[in-house]
Formats: sequence, C-alpha cells, structure tokens
Amino acid sequence: MSMLGDEELLAEMRAALKDIDEAAERVRRRVARAQTTVEDKKKLLSVTVGGHGELTRITFNGDAYRRLAPAELADLIVTTARTAREKAQRKTMASTAELTRHLTGLDDAAQSAGSIEELVEGIASMVSGGADRRTGPAAS
Repeated sequence: MSMLGDEELLAEMRAALKDIDEAAERVRRRVARAQTTVEDKKKLLSVTVGGHGELTRITFNGDAYRRLAPAELADLIVTTARTAREKAQRKTMASTAELTRHLTGLDDAAQSAGSIEELVEGIASMVSGGADRRTGPAAS
C-alpha cells in the first residue's frame, strides 16, 4: 500500500474512533441518569435500579408484605430486583443501539448484542476486522 493510502486509512480510523468515543460518552451519560422501577405481581413492593443495574431503592406498598414469611419476602425482593436489573439491561442495550445507529458497522454489533460484554466483543471484532484489511494480502 502506498504512503498516501496508509495516511488515508489512518485518517479514516481516527475519524471512526472519534465517532465511537462520542457515542460511548453519550451512552455513559444516558446510563448514569437511567432508572428502572419494577413492581412485583402482587403489588406488595417495587424495586428501583440504576442504569448499571445497581439497587437504588425498595419501596413497600402498604403493609401486606408483613404477612409474608421472611424467606418468602426475601425471595420476592430478590426476584423483583432481578427483573428490574434485566429490564434495565435491555433498556441500556436499546439505547446503545439507538445512539450508535449512525456508526457504520457498530450499529450491527449494538443491535445483536444482548449484553454490554457482547457489545464490547462485537466492537473488538469490528476493529480487528479493520486491522485485517490493512494487514491482509492487499496490503502486501
């Protein structure tokens, strides 16, 4: 590849990295502000989690929860918190896909990812695919 081709590729890669950094910052801000609240089926309590799934509040609706056995109440809290965390994760992934929609290739990784870990793996694959283009047979 000619020197000019290398410079053009480097400029493209820098522009793509800048776009990814900006999208990542938008996602971080949105996640930091996010809250998800889930109420149990019997409406005895609700659990609120932050954008990262951290438990931020448990609210008891009335005093009917007092009639539950301790183990039953504990299970209700854990189950409701798990549901809230899963819902928060789905919201985070959806907002990531929305915020990265305009980034070529990254949108596919964001749309197909079911978790932040899968998103990172998709981005890593995308980036390594770009490196393969540069170091592949055409670059020789």
